[in-house]
Amino acid sequence: MDEEAAHVKPTWIASALLIVLLLAALPLSYQLWPAPVPVAAAVDAGQRIGGPFELQGPHGRVTEESFEGQWLLVFFGFTRCADVCPTTLTQIAKVLDGLGEQGARLQPLFISLDPERDTPEVLAAYTTFFDERIVGLTGSPEQIQLVAEAYGVYVRKVPMGDTYMLDHTGSVYLMNPDGELVSLISLQMTSADTAQEISTALAQAGHD
Repeated sequence: MDEEAAHVKPTWIASALLIVLLLAALPLSYQLWPAPVPVAAAVDAGQRIGGPFELQGPHGRVTEESFEGQWLLVFFGFTRCADVCPTTLTQIAKVLDGLGEQGARLQPLFISLDPERDTPEVLAAYTTFFDERIVGLTGSPEQIQLVAEAYGVYVRKVPMGDTYMLDHTGSVYLMNPDGELVSLISLQMTSADTAQEISTALAQAGHD
């Protein structure tokens, strides 16, 4: 082997190693839109959480006006979620039972972050499994982005073979009839404690 060939071989090896390192450094997931201010930080800063929206429910178009006069318990997720979503929806169902008659003043909403796969029909079947009182909402990617940003929701798409999962904010929002955030429900609380917190908020607000 002459000197030129001996020099070329290590160069190619070094180049190949560099390419491997660069590929390894590429992110395995990506955000679906720019990350909003984390919801807790936004609340501390006095930033408004929530706002107008236009989505699709099991019976057609839905806006914030569709729930006029009601308290809302808002949770974002997707039907193929493996753990956080089913656990949270199960807790929400228990909270509704724990509220008794007060539960009639509270409308739980499950807003999908996966509009590509979560049609209104898919969502309706999914939410009904946990509790018929939970309403599933979806929309176009643009509509979902707008409502997610309004609530400070973070979401990242994580490729998994020929499919994907979503990494997302797990907060549950208690909103009053004026569309104002009253409380961020902790997922660490028991359903009984959560029901008590919501019951107290409803009682303090009266029936107006």
